Amino acid sequence: MATHPLSSASAQSPGPPEIRQIDLAAPFAWLAAGLRTFVAAPLYSLLYGALFALACLGTIALTRQLPWLTITFVTGLLLIGHYLAAGLYPAAEQHRQGQPIRIGAALAQLRSRATNLAFFAVFLVLVMTAWVRLSSLLFAFMFTTLSPPIDGLLGIFSGRADPIVLGFFILIGFALALTVFVCSAIAVPLIVDRDQSPVTAIVISARAVMRNWRAMLLWAALITAATLIGISTAFAAMLVIFPILGYATWHSYRALIA
Repeated sequence: MATHPLSSASAQSPGPPEIRQIDLAAPFAWLAAGLRTFVAAPLYSLLYGALFALACLGTIALTRQLPWLTITFVTGLLLIGHYLAAGLYPAAEQHRQGQPIRIGAALAQLRSRATNLAFFAVFLVLVMTAWVRLSSLLFAFMFTTLSPPIDGLLGIFSGRADPIVLGFFILIGFALALTVFVCSAIAVPLIVDRDQSPVTAIVISARAVMRNWRAMLLWAALITAATLIGISTAFAAMLVIFPILGYATWHSYRALIA
């Protein structure tokens, strides 16, 4: 049996990997495959989901005195979900190959990719920093203070906020979310599987999204809908949703890259 759970044949192929054309309905197949992997490894999956849910709840607890920071950091955590799910990708490949899911082998795979994963984390930290800076600036414009009260934030959802500033807030948030999605849709799985450099992984991820933009737009919409469900349950549903989305992301990579 192989030492690592992921295929090493792809890493030996010269040149950039081939990007497949996929069907519009492919994201539903990825979710179904993710659910099957979840069922095959429920304890590992629930543990990973619990860690993510606790991270979100911990962020809320740490920033409860600054509610605008809560919104910023929680949305930031959700934006980098592809990266935080890296530990799920080896397990998904083990299940796909019909092997028993071995946590030790999954951790060994991640350790062997630690350098490129760390460099990709730097990219995400820069995006997060930009989001924190821009959101704080926009909140200052909305409320003429860097620490708006909770009543003021609730006013955003009741229509009392300046529509122009609110529009800029939504536009900037959407632009950053789109950038992160395009750059990381399959970038982290590429690094975990082939140990690609972060720049190469980002370029390949962007090419894959652009070539299959209709299916990937549907995939992004499904991720958003699932995330909103998780938020609406005070992150309790994330125990199940997050690992399923993580496994599905790996299956999306396997479908997109030959």
